[in-house]
Amino acid sequence: MSPRRTHSLAPRRNRALPWLLAAALTLAALFAPTALLLAQEPTSQPTAALPAGSQTATLTAGTETPTGTPATPTPTRTPTLVPTATPTLTVLQARLVLAQTYLDGKDYARAAALYAELAEQYRGNTEALTGLRAALDGQAAARATVLAPTPEPVAAPEPAAPAATLASALADKLREYGSIAMAALFLVVALYLLANAVRWLLHTLRELWFTRGLPLLRRPAIRPGFLIGEFVNCLGDAGANAPRVVATTLTEKLLLWNQLVQDKETPVMPEPTISLGGMDWLKVMWSWILPAPRGYKVTGALFQTPRGAYQLAIQRTALARNSVDRSTTLERADMSPETAFRWLAGEAAKWLVNPADMEASEAVARGMRSIRGAEGGLALTPSEIFDEAVALLLPVRQQVNQGAIDFNDARRRLQEAQGLLDQLPDGSGLRADLADVITDLRRRVPGG
Repeated sequence: MSPRRTHSLAPRRNRALPWLLAAALTLAALFAPTALLLAQEPTSQPTAALPAGSQTATLTAGTETPTGTPATPTPTRTPTLVPTATPTLTVLQARLVLAQTYLDGKDYARAAALYAELAEQYRGNTEALTGLRAALDGQAAARATVLAPTPEPVAAPEPAAPAATLASALADKLREYGSIAMAALFLVVALYLLANAVRWLLHTLRELWFTRGLPLLRRPAIRPGFLIGEFVNCLGDAGANAPRVVATTLTEKLLLWNQLVQDKETPVMPEPTISLGGMDWLKVMWSWILPAPRGYKVTGALFQTPRGAYQLAIQRTALARNSVDRSTTLERADMSPETAFRWLAGEAAKWLVNPADMEASEAVARGMRSIRGAEGGLALTPSEIFDEAVALLLPVRQQVNQGAIDFNDARRRLQEAQGLLDQLPDGSGLRADLADVITDLRRRVPGG
C-alpha cells in the first residue's frame, strides 16, 4: 500500500470512533437498571414444582459461603409475595346473581325484566328460565293481593241486655231523680253561699259608713237602734191593754234618752207589720238579699205570779245574727196592772240603754247605800241615777236647742248632775254617756 493511501484512511477511523462511544454509552444507560435488578433479585422459581429435597439443597447451596473468600458478606434473600388466586364471575353469572337478588328482595318487575333478557340472549339457559318463571309468579301473586277486596270488619257481638225487672227499673228511676235532686241541692247551696257573701259585704260597708264615715263629715255616728216588737199578754182579760202600755212606755223613754244624748242617738221605731198585698212581696224578697237592719229587736211577755206580783220578761235579739243577745225579767207588786207594767217598761228601757249597769242586783245597791251612808248621804242605784240625770239635764238640753237658756238654773242643774256622776264607778257605761252630755252642755252654757 502506498503512503498516500495510508494517510487518507487514518482520518476516517478517527471520525467513526466518537460515534461508537456514544452508541456504547447509550446502550449502557438503557440496560444498566435491568442489570442491577437482575443482580439484586435472582429469578425465583416456583417451589411447588420442586421436590422437598431439591428445594432444601438449592437453599443450602445459595446460602453457602465460598471457602476462598471469608470476608464477603452472605447475601440475604428477599421474600416475595405469592399472589392468591381470586375467583372471578363471568358476565352471565354476575347478571344471574343480580337477578336473584331482585327476586329475593321481592322486586319482581326488575327480576322478570333481567331474567327475560338473559333467557333471550342465552337461549336454553335453565337458570334464566326458572328465575323468570318465579319472578312472574311472584308479580302475579302481589298484583292479586292488591286487587283483592278488603274484607269488611265483622262487628263484635254485643252482649244481650238482661231483661228489665221491677227492682232494676226502680233503681234506675231512683238514680235519675237522685242526680236531679243533688244538682238542685248544689245549686241552692251555691246561691245561699253567694247571698251570704253579698250580705256580709253590704253589712260591713254599712257599718263603716255609720261608724267611721259620718264622723269624718262631722255628723254623729249612728248606734244600732231598737225595733219594738210584740209583747205577749199572759194575764188574760185583766191586762188586755198592758202590752200596748209597755210598748208605748218603752218608746217614750228611749226617745227622751235620745233627746238628751244627741251625739249618741239610738234609732227607735216600731216593728213594721208584714203585708203581702200589692207589690209588698218585693220587700220580702229584698229582705232576703239586703243585710238585716242594724240594732236589736225587743220582744217580751207579761206574767202574773201566784202571789199577785207582775212580771215583764224582756229579751233583746240581735238582728244581724237573728239570735237572742240578752234577756232579763223584771217584777213589781202592790200596783194596778197598767201602773205596774208602765214602771216595768221604764226599767226595761234603762236596761236596753245600758244593760251592764242596770243588771246590778239589789244586794249590790244595798251595799253601796251602806258604804256611802256613813259619809252622810244615801247612795243611789244606777236606775235612780238614770232617772235623776234625765230629770236634771233634759230641760237644759231643751233650752239649748230652743236658744232660750236660763243660765242660773242650767248651772245648778249641771252641778247637781256632776254630783250624781261621782256616785257611779269609773268603768260604768252610764257614767261615760252622762259625762259626755255634761261636757257638751257646759260648752254651750258659759260658766256652767
